[in-house]
Amino acid sequence: MSPDSSLLRRIIRGSALYDLVVTLPFATPWTAEVALSLMGQTHEALSLRGEAMPVFTPMHLFFVSLFGVLAVLWAGVRVIQPTAFHGAVDAVGRAVVATWMVLALSQGVTQVLIAFLVMELAGMFAQGGLLLAARKGREGAPVTAR
Repeated sequence: MSPDSSLLRRIIRGSALYDLVVTLPFATPWTAEVALSLMGQTHEALSLRGEAMPVFTPMHLFFVSLFGVLAVLWAGVRVIQPTAFHGAVDAVGRAVVATWMVLALSQGVTQVLIAFLVMELAGMFAQGGLLLAARKGREGAPVTAR
């Protein structure tokens, strides 16, 4: 990491804390059902375009919860160890997730997803930008003899 490593660690930890708060409700079938219901209510209350939230069967809730648990665990790793490597992996993951969100939005899902997309992109650009700047700084640093 570079002289900006403190900022980079704070950004990585901050995005992990955001992920923890947002994904924790999806980590059990019972809380996921509530979170999905709230998303559906938001869709209806704001008269958003796109398909309203469908009814989730126990099998759907299983997969939602499975991925919720994995996201919570990954967030925990980054809270405890906010390394440049973890930030880089997370930035790539956010790019992939954002791509799937754009695809889903283009296929007509609820526009509630836009709020999540904005946060994915913000995390991706914040972490990715700092990581690229740190890398560029290392490449331009003079080589010193040991």
